[in-house]
Amino acid sequence: MPSYYEMSLENKREYVCQNDFSVAEKPLGSWLVIFLDVDWEAQIEKTDHLHNERASDLSEISWKREKQWKVEYGQRVASWYHGLKEELSGKHPLLKILVEQQIRNRLINENMTDEELQYIEVLDGRREYGTEILISHMSLREWLDCVKDIFVELQKYQKDLLCFLDQVMGDDSGKRGDILHRYAELRYKDWKYRGWVENNYQALSPRFHLSCNHKLYDYTGIAGPVPAGQNLEGHVYMVTNSLVALTVWEFDMVCSQEVFLRRCAYCNRYFQPYSVISCYCDRPVEGKEGKTCKDIGAMSKHQQKVSQDEAKKLYRRVCNRTQMAAHRRKEQHPDILRRYNQVQLYGKELLEQVEEGTITFEEFQEKFDKKPGELLGVK
Repeated sequence: MPSYYEMSLENKREYVCQNDFSVAEKPLGSWLVIFLDVDWEAQIEKTDHLHNERASDLSEISWKREKQWKVEYGQRVASWYHGLKEELSGKHPLLKILVEQQIRNRLINENMTDEELQYIEVLDGRREYGTEILISHMSLREWLDCVKDIFVELQKYQKDLLCFLDQVMGDDSGKRGDILHRYAELRYKDWKYRGWVENNYQALSPRFHLSCNHKLYDYTGIAGPVPAGQNLEGHVYMVTNSLVALTVWEFDMVCSQEVFLRRCAYCNRYFQPYSVISCYCDRPVEGKEGKTCKDIGAMSKHQQKVSQDEAKKLYRRVCNRTQMAAHRRKEQHPDILRRYNQVQLYGKELLEQVEEGTITFEEFQEKFDKKPGELLGVK
């Protein structure tokens, strides 16, 4: 089973090759948001707790009791690993590769005994959980040491990424050019960021893949040509065994393509806003069953102010272009300025409803952001 990552970042999308040769596709920036969401400190604590677990002095207990402890310790480690898979693998394809390939493969070596190979089958779910297998507790502790080192490195880069994102994304609505300008300043002024890049880009190697309907197309694995009419795509993937290197690369791509990420006004974690006025994410709120940050913040003063400001901007834009269209058609429609005045009044009524909170910005946009001819009732 390979233990490297392959990801392409094109067309503002993420394409991640998976172990079954399928290609998972997500919006660009998704990995950064998920990576920042993981509580690496909690993962380090769990690993430490298991690593430091000790039986009573093994020299003072019987061989039979010592053997039983080692079997039970192996089961507890397997239980931890299954919990890690359940917690992380489903969040993002890169985390699935981290847990089920990178971390798993650290336990494998060329001289494994039959019992140790059976233990790997337990980890993979191919052998019933709870099977009594005697495996060296020292080997398991060495494995947990390696896993902890991975988590510690990821935690370090997570803190760095938060700092860099805060500098680049700012607190505005992500106007075109702003993100790229702040990113250029970061590259120029921040020596830590430059070290970030220099230390990680060398771990990336390009590789080209064709995919057909989100499955890698392999000339040796598919008999005959691709059937006519199939969705065939080609992308350049970066291949690496370093998740940090991919994270650095995606940060650069998010900035260079000005993909706006924002901190949620409720939980303060980064998310991908649906529009320039989206201030709240869809994460569930702890202690409030069935409620998300978006549910709780939907009618907050902060959200209302943002909606009102955006509605006013849209009102002015629509009125300006409608007024220009009306003046161009005065000869064809003598009453067109009266119609324009009615459009203004209609817009003001809708604007008042936004300020009162009876309609949302999206509803205002749907009702008022129309072509001048449609608003004026002329062709």
